[in-house]
Amino acid sequence: MPTQVDNIDNTGLATSSITSGLRLEHKLKANQEDDFRILDAGSLVASAQESAKTMTALLTAIAAITLLVSGIGIMNVMFVIVSERTKEIGIAKAIGGKRSDILSQFLWESVILSMVGGLIGTIIGQAAIPIITYFNLISVASSTTGPIIGFSFSVLVGVFFGFYPAFKASRLDPVDALRSE
Repeated sequence: MPTQVDNIDNTGLATSSITSGLRLEHKLKANQEDDFRILDAGSLVASAQESAKTMTALLTAIAAITLLVSGIGIMNVMFVIVSERTKEIGIAKAIGGKRSDILSQFLWESVILSMVGGLIGTIIGQAAIPIITYFNLISVASSTTGPIIGFSFSVLVGVFFGFYPAFKASRLDPVDALRSE
């Protein structure tokens, strides 16, 4: 009783035909459960695609949370740097430093901080690929675009989360900055 499917739309019809044939062959009554399982390649592919979508969503959520936490860390570090260098900012403004100069100085510091973090993350990630592959934990493929995208996002996080502390530093009043302890 071989059944062939000539079109993907007919798989349901073929599956039900095979099911009824097997139920007859196994002498199953109408109220008995099937004692066999029918799998088709299309359902396996659909299941694999659904698993891949779920894994992609999970990894995207983890990456977003990681970027948010690292961004908050960069912002906190930049606030500490600004507060420790308040007198330096006051002196720079007192001798004619422009807001844009101070803003760009602290923004560059934030970008460099995030670049160092991105570089460390990229190195660790690329070093983990051979280890994961060696132990056959999961199937991993190395690419050149992944590290570039990851590093670019770390720089963007540095710019985004470092802007507000740099902006606050550029807006400091020189007199108040020189008075601070």
